[in-house]
Amino acid sequence: MQINTISYIRENPLTYQTKQQENTTSFDKLLFTQSNQTNNINSAEKNQESQKSSLTNFDDFLSEFGVSWDSEEGRTIRTAQLVSVIQQYAKENNMDILKVNWQSANASWHHYFANATKDEQGKMLENVLEVLESKTAIQRGLYMGETESLEHFTKRKTQAAESLSAILRNLKD
Repeated sequence: MQINTISYIRENPLTYQTKQQENTTSFDKLLFTQSNQTNNINSAEKNQESQKSSLTNFDDFLSEFGVSWDSEEGRTIRTAQLVSVIQQYAKENNMDILKVNWQSANASWHHYFANATKDEQGKMLENVLEVLESKTAIQRGLYMGETESLEHFTKRKTQAAESLSAILRNLKD
């Protein structure tokens, strides 16, 4: 008779914290990679016929209004944008939100944003604002290696929503 044993390793809090930081770093790298992929798509699209909006790249669009893509505020807006994309794609294709290929949906959103009129861009940004204002669409994450406080999370979301609202007002003028 053979007895199999499974060894368990108890992780100490420092190991858990390190893994959480790696996960956060991985998400930041994912956003950076997404930005580079989007930039490549937009570069190819610039060779097509004249575009309807002067600011086609979403990152450039945010920068034009003083929001750096790698700031807390910029990352919060980009996270809301990604959640909005996934929700919209699932709804349009009548599919489970968990089965959405977020990379394809996001690339499609960026392509559409690049070729959209200012009114269409405004509607797309309004969807992102709805995600930011939602109580459940975005959840707290890690801040400086620890679970983000509710106050910090609320402040971060509020600042991002205020910036996006200002961008929408400027876009409509």
